[in-house]
Amino acid sequence: MAEQGRASWHIVQFALASLFATGLGDIWRTPYLMYRNGGAAFLVPYYMTLFLLVLPILFIQLRLGASCRLGILGVFSKYIPILKGVGMAALILTFFTVIYYPVLIGYSLFYMVTSMTEDSYQWASCANSWNTNRCLRLESPRPIYNSSNGFSAATTTPEEEYFNNYFLQQSSSIDQPGGFNLPVPLSLLGAWVLVFLASFGGARILGYILSTLSPLIVGLLLAVIIHGHVTYERGATEMQKFFYYPNYYNVLNIQTWLTALSINIWNVSLFLGILPTLGKYTRGKDTWAGIPFVLCLFPLFVTIVFPHVGMAVIGPYIGNLAYEAGVDVNEVMNSGLSLVFITMPTAFAASGTPRIIAFLFFAALALMALLNQIIFVTTIVDSIVELFPSRFQDPGKRRFVTKLVCTTVVCVVSFLLGLPLVTRGGLYLFNWIDTYSVKLICLMALLVVSVLIVAYVRTRFHIVEKILISIWVGIAGLVIVVATGVSTFLLYPTIPYFYTSHWTAGLGWCLAAAPFVIGLPLGVVHAILVEEGSLGQRLQQTVRVHGEEPSTDDVAYPLMHQAAPGVQYQYAAGQPPQYIVMNAAPGNLNMGQAVQTMETKPKESGVDYPEQTKL
Repeated sequence: MAEQGRASWHIVQFALASLFATGLGDIWRTPYLMYRNGGAAFLVPYYMTLFLLVLPILFIQLRLGASCRLGILGVFSKYIPILKGVGMAALILTFFTVIYYPVLIGYSLFYMVTSMTEDSYQWASCANSWNTNRCLRLESPRPIYNSSNGFSAATTTPEEEYFNNYFLQQSSSIDQPGGFNLPVPLSLLGAWVLVFLASFGGARILGYILSTLSPLIVGLLLAVIIHGHVTYERGATEMQKFFYYPNYYNVLNIQTWLTALSINIWNVSLFLGILPTLGKYTRGKDTWAGIPFVLCLFPLFVTIVFPHVGMAVIGPYIGNLAYEAGVDVNEVMNSGLSLVFITMPTAFAASGTPRIIAFLFFAALALMALLNQIIFVTTIVDSIVELFPSRFQDPGKRRFVTKLVCTTVVCVVSFLLGLPLVTRGGLYLFNWIDTYSVKLICLMALLVVSVLIVAYVRTRFHIVEKILISIWVGIAGLVIVVATGVSTFLLYPTIPYFYTSHWTAGLGWCLAAAPFVIGLPLGVVHAILVEEGSLGQRLQQTVRVHGEEPSTDDVAYPLMHQAAPGVQYQYAAGQPPQYIVMNAAPGNLNMGQAVQTMETKPKESGVDYPEQTKL
């Protein structure tokens, strides 16, 4: 099965992992950003940044992970140990995502359950105790939506009040966290229980889960798509015109290109340390032999197709909502949490959509987010295990127990850190983390790309491949660093409108710097501690390649070969073999009495030696 008894995915499992490593962004964010940035014309910068800038960095991470069978920490520890802290910084950024991502799973689970537990949509009425006098049903002729926050300041929909007043019981600001509304933390707990049960078995169990749940998720989405396009044909047609109508003037806008690049970076988790781990499990003996360059095709395909899938899922319902409300599509179109948990429930209720369709929609979202979270947790746990001594990494019971303990610790700690996100002021904190944790993505890109190039140059791949790929990655990385830096510090430097407290900006930048402040020094300390010898010798070892394979240019000699009774070969790289002649026959060998004599003879031409390993 897998090499040395370890997990290995076949081609279908890797394709499915690539599918769900993209997360929910292509459904709840990409369609909105696409229509805001030129419609079909947005596909020009979207695909160009994908193939020219994202592809080489995607490829090099999958290539290194597959060839070394290591995650990002293992790869960096192998080729340049003193900079393994860069990998730690990337994983800390992933850990931030692991903390708040289950909140989305919990929200989806809650809406999935409530969509089927009532005779009608509970969120569609203004006659409940949580509703205010500003609540108006869709039949009101007054505008319900605006382009700034999705809803009019004068009126609110019952779906908005259901989400904010009933489900979240949201406080007025981030400074007022309040207590808990019991359904919200229970939803978070349920999400983490599912994540733990699916993660503790490691990548082998994850492969089976992907094979089992993926067809189910595809079936759920197909049901939602087919019902929408068959039942709301008018809405689907209007939405397609609105979505795909090209506005080529936007292509000349630098913000459009920056938006396209940002979408692609996050859709493939380019700098989160996920990709080497995906590549790590795709080197079974019958899966990727001889075709490692194909590894990057599946994530690329997903990134190319999924924006259209997202539009197909939400398009008919949003289009029909605009038709029922008598407004343009751009007045009801939204993104993020508002789209999924306010606008889509509004569309379901306004259109009289069967509750089973709403159930399938939220179930698909919950399962997609669940698989995405499992991949994140598996990446972090595998990377932690790679830092343990080798006796804890050997296949068997000890390795399983090590992974089980690490998975338990990661899940429990993440759940506890995520509890503030499900308080009454938790949504403000959720958006705050989501905004500031990635503020220094330009620095992360610079460090990750630099170390990837160094590691790639130090491999034993073909010299032409190393030169061409390294140049391409270097240029792409430089463009990404400049583009993300301009976006962070010049175009979008201000604090979002919902952060009114003075501490949010300062503490937010501390959060953005945390991966580097913690990860880089920790990596240096760990690299020094695991070596042997004096401090100077340890420092020398931290800049050398560890576990380097023999080069084809070296003279190959056997390490230990029983040539004749009482004779062994021993060699050093590039040197002729040494015959160690023992003065006792093998059957009567007594190491305490053996007298060793050594003589050196050149390697004989035409003699076949067994497979060798460099000392």
